[in-house]
Amino acid sequence: MDNLVIRKYINDDFNTVIDLLKENFNISNNIESLEDSINSFGIVTTLNNQVIGYIRVDKLKNIGKNNNYYLLNYICVKKAYQNMKIATKMLEFIFYMAKNDHISYIELTSRSSREVANHLYLKTGFVIRDTNIFRKDI
Repeated sequence: MDNLVIRKYINDDFNTVIDLLKENFNISNNIESLEDSINSFGIVTTLNNQVIGYIRVDKLKNIGKNNNYYLLNYICVKKAYQNMKIATKMLEFIFYMAKNDHISYIELTSRSSREVANHLYLKTGFVIRDTNIFRKDI
């Protein structure tokens, strides 16, 4: 995989990233934008100029501890390329970015049924927190 590139998302990646998200998650068909902002950006992995991986990163402030952290969402790799350490390489890229961006910690959520993904997170140094996630739909 000599042509594997990990870089920030650009608008030209939109259609292939949407297809990737549809392949891996139950997402809506009416997403209009994945544009970056000051505090949010995407990371893509390309192989031979084709997007095969994506992670969404939100940079947030923990006001209680007065530090910044990353919240990761939509960690995914095209099914044909899963189990090839691509997600590990994307996470390592984000860890490097986090150190340069003075990030104190990185968080993500995952369902217990996503056993392969959870193994990846544990293998790359994440720990399971004792917490409940609550939601109220409006």
